[in-house]
Amino acid sequence: MNSSERRAPDVHTLLSQTLSTPEGESAFRQLAEAIPQLVWTTRPDGHHDYFNQRWFDYTGTASGSTFAEGWSRPFHGDDLPEANKRWQHSLRTGEPFEVEYRCRRHDGVYRWFLGRANAVRDANGRIIKWFGTCTDIDEQKRAADSLQFLSEAGSLLASSLDYETTLSALTRLAVPRLADWCSLDILGEDGVVRLLSVAHVDPAKVKWAHELRRRYPPDPKDPHGIHEVLRTGRSSVLPDIPDVLLVASARDKEHLRIARELGLRSAMTVPLTARDRTFGALSLVTAESGRHFTPADVAFAEQLASRAALAVDNARLYRNAVRAEERFRSLVTATAQAVWVTRPEGHVEEDSPSWRAFTGQTFEEYQGYGWLSVVHPEDQERVRRGWEAARALKQPYEVELRVRRTDGSYAITVARAVPLLDARGSVREWIGTSTDVTAERQAEESSRRLESEQRARQLESLRARVSEILSREEPPSRLMQACAEAMVRSLPALSLVQLWSWNRESRALLLECSEGLAVPSSLQPTRLELGEGFAGTAGESRQPLLINDAPQHASARERTRAREWMQLQGLVSFVGIPLMVRGQLVGVLSVFGQRPLEEETLATLSTVADAVAQGLERRRAELSLQSHAKELARSNEELQQFAYVASHDLQEPLRMVASYTQLLAKRYTGRLDADADEFIQYAVDGVNRMQRLIQDLLAYSRVGTRGHEFKPVESGRALEKALANLKTLVDETGGTLLQSRLPPVMADETQLTQLFQNLVGNALKFHGETPPRVLVDAERQGNEWRFTVEDNGIGIEPQYFERIFVIFQRLHAKEEYPGTGIGLAICKKIVERHGGHIGLDSQPGQGTTFWFTLPAVPTPT
Repeated sequence: MNSSERRAPDVHTLLSQTLSTPEGESAFRQLAEAIPQLVWTTRPDGHHDYFNQRWFDYTGTASGSTFAEGWSRPFHGDDLPEANKRWQHSLRTGEPFEVEYRCRRHDGVYRWFLGRANAVRDANGRIIKWFGTCTDIDEQKRAADSLQFLSEAGSLLASSLDYETTLSALTRLAVPRLADWCSLDILGEDGVVRLLSVAHVDPAKVKWAHELRRRYPPDPKDPHGIHEVLRTGRSSVLPDIPDVLLVASARDKEHLRIARELGLRSAMTVPLTARDRTFGALSLVTAESGRHFTPADVAFAEQLASRAALAVDNARLYRNAVRAEERFRSLVTATAQAVWVTRPEGHVEEDSPSWRAFTGQTFEEYQGYGWLSVVHPEDQERVRRGWEAARALKQPYEVELRVRRTDGSYAITVARAVPLLDARGSVREWIGTSTDVTAERQAEESSRRLESEQRARQLESLRARVSEILSREEPPSRLMQACAEAMVRSLPALSLVQLWSWNRESRALLLECSEGLAVPSSLQPTRLELGEGFAGTAGESRQPLLINDAPQHASARERTRAREWMQLQGLVSFVGIPLMVRGQLVGVLSVFGQRPLEEETLATLSTVADAVAQGLERRRAELSLQSHAKELARSNEELQQFAYVASHDLQEPLRMVASYTQLLAKRYTGRLDADADEFIQYAVDGVNRMQRLIQDLLAYSRVGTRGHEFKPVESGRALEKALANLKTLVDETGGTLLQSRLPPVMADETQLTQLFQNLVGNALKFHGETPPRVLVDAERQGNEWRFTVEDNGIGIEPQYFERIFVIFQRLHAKEEYPGTGIGLAICKKIVERHGGHIGLDSQPGQGTTFWFTLPAVPTPT
């Protein structure tokens, strides 16, 4: 520090002049209490008689305790001899006093001060008082010391390429100038942190520090420890180390005892970082000195660590360069690759044993451009032009070519060369290698085949999975969601899958499901017009749309935000496939991927999209059909209920009409004219037919509502009951009935009897000129019995086969063959209730065979 820097402000001279006047004592003290320095006065013999309040505030001493010789107590013991020597000299000679010393603050911390004193004289020149000041120069002093220390450290670090030795010397240099403890840890190439060096103000404690590190190695989880600094590359500072921190970090009681005995006051660990890599840490700790580290101390330590790191990095680079040179020379001789060196113009100038071993050429044969002769003829011109272009541009050279081996076969090789430049940027030489990659290329080809096969299996699995999903009886929305989930899970290349449905009424695409990445609601529309967005474009064109730079094609409305979101998610590709059924648009499949999609994937997705379209349309049709079926069932049930109610309610008024009509016929037949008798007969006949019609309608309606539980029934017994009911008709027609042994079936016995009665009754009724003959038979067909009722009657034309089973359908006039036209409709309804089928075979004039099926009685297992 030069004299101009060390001079206190002119206030010192001003105060001296004030004291020299008779009335100046009072004014002096007013000024002395106002300035920021420590101010004091003494008698001519040096006895202190005044200190300003700032002195007591700084030192923490009581007023009056530092008068006389007590003033020296706050000053550092190492600085007092020189200060006393100079003070005594000034007292003897009257010369100004000036010295630098450390003064203890009230908290025990020493700071550097510049002490100055001037003699105050009277008019005759006699010394009447000494006036002095203490000016804080700690920052300037430390800055100068820091520059000196950095200079010494720089010289030390540059003195040797043995960085371990120089770093050990650096830790000793730092003590006690920077701290009471200094240690340096290095992260080895094996990832292990090693304590390289430790220094302490008491050299005897260094050995103890190594033992303490062995017993209590740094905790990797310590937020203020070495490992944290190495991980983050950021300094860790503890300006104060309270006892509670010691307790929290101690491993055991012994560890806590040792930590307390050390009397640690402050600590910091700064990283050694070079080329963005942290490979060491410098730790500084204060104890005996009582110092507390400040931000300025941390900045200085980081600067020191940066220089140390640079020195270590340079030493390592030099050592690595030497090793690299040795390795290269060994590599040229021993490597399996062909290594070669050429002059700047590209001519081979060094012998390469590896090239000779690989190609069988002698050095004389391949030097210059002779090496081209073992390059495959089809590759020679391409290789030569590429090599000449690389030399002209001074750019690294790389080419794949075929080189003839010693056995005459050609190997696929990769030739690489880099130019080595001199200080002027001119090529000094080229270093190149030729690597046999035949096995790699074969492995890559096999890998591509395996990937293709794996992808094919994935795609086939996806198709099967989608088919299985579409076969479920679930709502279309759930099927679409399941299909989207299957696509995302089966094809890792697909990051987002969406399915849109085409709404014919609103003429818009509606988003039905989205699987994969979560799209922000602000970017995800739920409705698109044709031509709007990616999906709308595919829907409008009715053609697959493939985009492998999707962010550049984002919607104009949200272009910036959509592009940013897609880039953030890594989305690069889009595939939109319209869902078509019979040439009509039913929706769009949208797919986003994080890598370009291949044509094979597009073809598979088109197949999947077609399956989805067909499956969804089929499912919608099934649901529509089910809805119609339910509506028909409901309508049929209401119709049956109506028929039952109507027929039942008609019974009572019809009985009254029948009774009075019959009474009218009984009383007045023959008593009126012929027309009246005919009219009465018509009325009686109509009432009778109306009763039969109502009874048959009631029977029809009761088939599905009044049936009994199915149970094993002997069909032969049911036929016997039917024949008993038809005995009068059999006698009237002179009919004959033949039957085989009939089996037991699962049936409602009452309805089975009615079934036989209606079919056999028809066979007896619709006979020709010959007496009717009826044959009833049965045969087993799987889990059913097929019954036949065959007659020799008038027969039925084939175009009427379906019509005769419809209610109220008749083929003959009632005068010709009586009936209501409900009997066969009842038969059909009975058979279908039993889960069977009914039909007939017939030709006019050749008789008719009615057949029906009923379930067989299950065989006990």
